[in-house]
Amino acid sequence: MKASLRNVLAATLLLAPLSSALAQSTVNQRLPLSSGGRVELGNIAGSVTVRGWDRNEVQLTGTLGDGQRLDVENSANRVQFKVVYPQNSRSSGARLELRVPRAAQLQTSTVSAGVDVADVDLRRLQTTTVSGAITANGQAEEAELSTVSGSIRTQLRTSRLELRTVSGGINSGGGSGGEVTANSVSGGIALDLSGVQRLNAETVSGNLGVRSSGLQPGGRINLQTVSAPVTLTLPSRTSAQLKASTFSGDIRSDVGQVERPRYGPGSSLDARIGSGDGDISINSHSGDVRVSLGGR
Repeated sequence: MKASLRNVLAATLLLAPLSSALAQSTVNQRLPLSSGGRVELGNIAGSVTVRGWDRNEVQLTGTLGDGQRLDVENSANRVQFKVVYPQNSRSSGARLELRVPRAAQLQTSTVSAGVDVADVDLRRLQTTTVSGAITANGQAEEAELSTVSGSIRTQLRTSRLELRTVSGGINSGGGSGGEVTANSVSGGIALDLSGVQRLNAETVSGNLGVRSSGLQPGGRINLQTVSAPVTLTLPSRTSAQLKASTFSGDIRSDVGQVERPRYGPGSSLDARIGSGDGDISINSHSGDVRVSLGGR
């Protein structure tokens, strides 16, 4: 009897992986798309990988979990993929790889699935997730990346970049510049940018660090935190009017004279850098402020 029970248990363990594999289904869709067309992909859990290629078509491959199905809608200028999950599903998430052509407009939406975008050359990139991490590399004319509790790491080359998270960290480099917006609540923000025309970055309790290769003529930089430190590094050739203030933090700057009230907390700085063409505003309620000149 004991031997028979052991055999049953052994058979069950051996069949479990096979049963799981059989429950999955394979995805292999390839559809044409006109130049500049739109690609949309929606998935709840699992993973989404996006890569670019030199073909006027979209390809989606990967696997779906038990009970999941793929809805597809397409026209000459638009392709839509959506993974539909059964109610009360406990199956594993869908794992998908998407190939998109150059100059396409790409929109991905997930809940707990991470998104990895690389080797792309897009007209527009829009990626949103709730708890999944986002990584993005390549090139896009404009990009918008947002998450709630996941992190964002990007090396995109783009002239318009918008980054938003609540509790995840933001790390951006790779040559983004032009117009940049970055917002976080408790996650830190680290930006390494090319020349900027407009930069707005805000956090509540996350550290804010910005390094830029320059401020374009007439450009503006606005940095704000509540309880976190702020650091800004610019080249010595920068031309701008700099204004910085903090209620209970300290200000250190390579230019100008920091003013502190005789009585009470707080400090402020109003200084001219070069000919003062642009505007730089930094405000932190209780965090320190550091301005360095002599970067790239």
